[in-house]
Amino acid sequence: MNLPSLKGLRAVEAAIRLGSFTRAADELNVTQTAISRLVREVELWLGHSLFERRANTLELSESGRVFGPRLSDAFRELEAAVSSLQRRPGGPAVTIAVGPTFAMRWLIPRLPGFQRAHPGIEVRVVTAIGDPTELRPDWTATIRLADGPGAGHAGRQLFTAALFPVAAPALAAQLKKPADLARQTLLEVEHSPQDWPRWLAAAGVDPAKLRRRLSFDYSAFALQAALDGLGVALARAPYVADDLAAGRLVKPFELTVEEERRAWYVIHRPGAEKETPFLVFLEWLAAVQE
Repeated sequence: MNLPSLKGLRAVEAAIRLGSFTRAADELNVTQTAISRLVREVELWLGHSLFERRANTLELSESGRVFGPRLSDAFRELEAAVSSLQRRPGGPAVTIAVGPTFAMRWLIPRLPGFQRAHPGIEVRVVTAIGDPTELRPDWTATIRLADGPGAGHAGRQLFTAALFPVAAPALAAQLKKPADLARQTLLEVEHSPQDWPRWLAAAGVDPAKLRRRLSFDYSAFALQAALDGLGVALARAPYVADDLAAGRLVKPFELTVEEERRAWYVIHRPGAEKETPFLVFLEWLAAVQE
């Protein structure tokens, strides 16, 4: 079979799908330099440039726009084929795709409870970023922050998307009113630049007066920085439920900002809820929220 390296094609697929060498590197757990090298090797093999590299921007070439969707489809088929052989012989399995922060801070800590209650059902967790309503053939469902299940899918709401500040107890003790945030460092998430301005506007605080900022790629990193006392982070309930209950983080203000459209949904194909393993998982999700 006359093909470029599989590793190179995976790097190209991730870079095209995510629109960034940096995000592709994060997803594949390699360096940005490695992604750039792998992409270049594939481009040389194909004899086509897939990206137009400009200062501080990365745009797809015409070849990249044509090649990208077909490559993604090919990897989905490959993943589905591999997944079909990985299934536990004779045992039911549920594959759930979630974002990295939701996986780390809500789902994985609760899975031991599911396994104790339902030892005959295997739950596989796949971390995924990108389109929140995407549902690959080898996934049973996805739990994502979205506007809704999306066309052709079914689902149910799990949590609201309310935002509120959190901080380590010693730092939170210094926050008597929202204006006190001017003396603290705000912990931001790069892909959600409007979160802090929205909350501050609702609190009546001018964002221009808060100049001390630290920015992170993912919410999990900002929340870890808050746990370590580096500043104040904005959180959503599922991300910090355990830390608030244990007193590791404190919610210094009552004000929360709801999102008008988005919420946490478990999204699946119509009819999937009739399959016993997934139905058991859905019922467990509903119970563990309470």
